[in-house]
Amino acid sequence: MGQGPMAQAPMGPPRNMSDPSPYPWSQKQLTYAVPHVFPFPRYGAAVNSVSSKDGSIYIMGGLVNGSTVKGDLWMMEAASGVPTCYPVSTTSEGPGPRVGHASLLVGNAFIVFGGDTKTDETDMLDDTLYLLNTCQYHSHL
Repeated sequence: MGQGPMAQAPMGPPRNMSDPSPYPWSQKQLTYAVPHVFPFPRYGAAVNSVSSKDGSIYIMGGLVNGSTVKGDLWMMEAASGVPTCYPVSTTSEGPGPRVGHASLLVGNAFIVFGGDTKTDETDMLDDTLYLLNTCQYHSHL
Protein backbone atom coordinates (compact mmCIF):
# COMPACT_ATOMS: atom_id res chain seq x y z
CA MET A 1 0.00 0.00 0.00
CA GLY A 2 1.20 3.53 -0.72
CA GLN A 3 3.23 2.59 -3.79
CA GLY A 4 2.68 3.07 -7.51
CA PRO A 5 0.45 5.45 -9.46
CA MET A 6 -2.76 4.29 -7.76
CA ALA A 7 -1.48 5.52 -4.38
CA GLN A 8 -1.58 9.20 -5.42
CA ALA A 9 -3.91 11.63 -3.67
CA PRO A 10 -7.41 11.96 -5.17
CA MET A 11 -7.86 14.60 -7.87
CA GLY A 12 -9.83 17.79 -7.34
CA PRO A 13 -9.76 20.66 -4.86
CA PRO A 14 -9.15 19.99 -1.17
CA ARG A 15 -12.34 19.18 0.69
CA ASN A 16 -13.59 20.59 3.94
CA MET A 17 -14.84 17.51 5.78
CA SER A 18 -17.68 19.51 7.39
CA ASP A 19 -19.00 20.24 3.86
CA PRO A 20 -20.51 16.97 2.56
CA SER A 21 -20.17 17.97 -1.10
CA PRO A 22 -18.25 20.77 -2.78
CA TYR A 23 -20.30 20.21 -5.96
CA PRO A 24 -23.99 20.30 -5.00
CA TRP A 25 -26.73 19.56 -7.53
CA SER A 26 -29.67 21.90 -7.88
CA GLN A 27 -33.02 21.39 -9.57
CA LYS A 28 -35.19 23.68 -11.68
CA GLN A 29 -38.68 22.97 -12.94
CA LEU A 30 -39.20 23.66 -16.63
CA THR A 31 -42.08 25.82 -17.73
CA TYR A 32 -43.77 24.62 -20.91
CA ALA A 33 -44.89 27.38 -23.26
CA VAL A 34 -47.46 25.07 -24.86
CA PRO A 35 -49.75 23.50 -22.24
CA HIS A 36 -50.15 19.71 -22.37
CA VAL A 37 -47.29 19.26 -24.87
CA PHE A 38 -44.19 17.84 -23.22
CA PRO A 39 -40.91 16.71 -24.82
CA PHE A 40 -39.91 14.40 -21.96
CA PRO A 41 -39.15 11.64 -21.08
CA ARG A 42 -36.89 11.29 -24.11
CA TYR A 43 -34.05 8.88 -24.94
CA GLY A 44 -31.36 9.19 -27.62
CA ALA A 45 -32.11 12.81 -28.51
CA ALA A 46 -29.47 15.24 -29.75
CA VAL A 47 -28.77 18.23 -27.52
CA ASN A 48 -26.17 20.93 -28.14
CA SER A 49 -23.49 20.70 -25.46
CA VAL A 50 -22.91 24.46 -25.32
CA SER A 51 -25.74 26.97 -25.25
CA SER A 52 -26.11 29.71 -27.82
CA LYS A 53 -25.04 33.29 -27.04
CA ASP A 54 -28.51 34.00 -25.69
CA GLY A 55 -28.50 30.82 -23.56
CA SER A 56 -30.75 28.68 -25.77
CA ILE A 57 -30.39 24.90 -25.86
CA TYR A 58 -31.84 22.85 -28.73
CA ILE A 59 -33.21 19.31 -28.39
CA MET A 60 -33.93 17.31 -31.54
CA GLY A 61 -35.54 13.91 -32.08
CA GLY A 62 -35.17 10.81 -29.95
CA LEU A 63 -37.42 8.14 -28.52
CA VAL A 64 -40.32 9.65 -26.55
CA ASN A 65 -42.12 7.75 -23.79
CA GLY A 66 -40.22 4.60 -24.78
CA SER A 67 -42.32 4.01 -27.89
CA THR A 68 -42.38 6.85 -30.45
CA VAL A 69 -39.36 7.96 -32.51
CA LYS A 70 -39.57 11.70 -33.14
CA GLY A 71 -37.94 14.23 -35.43
CA ASP A 72 -39.24 17.25 -33.55
CA LEU A 73 -37.23 20.27 -32.41
CA TRP A 74 -37.48 21.93 -29.00
CA MET A 75 -35.74 24.93 -27.50
CA MET A 76 -34.99 25.54 -23.84
CA GLU A 77 -34.14 29.03 -22.71
CA ALA A 78 -33.74 30.72 -19.35
CA ALA A 79 -33.34 34.37 -20.33
CA SER A 80 -36.03 35.43 -17.85
CA GLY A 81 -34.50 33.31 -15.09
CA VAL A 82 -37.24 30.71 -15.50
CA PRO A 83 -36.26 27.73 -17.70
CA THR A 84 -38.85 27.54 -20.47
CA CYS A 85 -39.22 24.78 -23.05
CA TYR A 86 -41.22 25.07 -26.24
CA PRO A 87 -41.50 23.37 -29.64
CA VAL A 88 -39.82 25.07 -32.60
CA SER A 89 -41.48 25.07 -36.00
CA THR A 90 -39.09 25.31 -38.91
CA THR A 91 -39.82 26.68 -42.38
CA SER A 92 -38.27 23.82 -44.35
CA GLU A 93 -37.96 20.06 -44.00
CA GLY A 94 -35.37 19.10 -41.43
CA PRO A 95 -34.13 15.79 -40.10
CA GLY A 96 -36.78 13.12 -39.87
CA PRO A 97 -37.40 10.90 -36.85
CA ARG A 98 -34.16 9.45 -35.44
CA VAL A 99 -32.49 8.11 -32.30
CA GLY A 100 -28.85 8.22 -31.24
CA HIS A 101 -27.82 11.04 -33.56
CA ALA A 102 -25.32 13.79 -32.84
CA SER A 103 -25.65 17.55 -32.79
CA LEU A 104 -23.39 20.53 -32.47
CA LEU A 105 -23.99 24.25 -32.19
CA VAL A 106 -21.38 26.22 -34.15
CA GLY A 107 -21.99 29.95 -34.15
CA ASN A 108 -25.57 30.27 -35.36
CA ALA A 109 -25.77 26.78 -36.94
CA PHE A 110 -27.39 23.88 -35.10
CA ILE A 111 -26.00 20.85 -36.93
CA VAL A 112 -27.58 17.36 -36.82
CA PHE A 113 -26.09 14.20 -38.31
CA GLY A 114 -26.53 10.45 -38.16
CA GLY A 115 -28.48 8.25 -35.84
CA ASP A 116 -30.89 5.41 -36.47
CA THR A 117 -33.47 6.76 -38.92
CA LYS A 118 -35.11 3.46 -39.81
CA THR A 119 -38.71 3.49 -38.62
CA ASP A 120 -39.49 0.56 -40.94
CA GLU A 121 -37.28 -2.41 -41.91
CA THR A 122 -37.23 -1.28 -45.57
CA ASP A 123 -36.13 2.31 -44.77
CA MET A 124 -32.63 3.50 -45.72
CA LEU A 125 -30.39 5.23 -43.18
CA ASP A 126 -30.18 8.99 -43.68
CA ASP A 127 -26.61 10.26 -44.16
CA THR A 128 -27.56 13.91 -44.75
CA LEU A 129 -25.94 16.71 -42.75
CA TYR A 130 -28.67 19.11 -41.53
CA LEU A 131 -27.98 22.73 -40.59
CA LEU A 132 -30.50 25.00 -38.90
CA ASN A 133 -29.77 28.73 -39.02
CA THR A 134 -30.72 29.85 -35.52
CA CYS A 135 -30.30 33.54 -36.45
CA GLN A 136 -33.35 33.33 -38.67
CA TYR A 137 -35.48 32.42 -35.69
CA HIS A 138 -39.03 33.78 -35.78
CA SER A 139 -40.83 34.39 -32.52
CA HIS A 140 -42.93 31.49 -31.26
CA LEU A 141 -45.59 33.86 -29.94
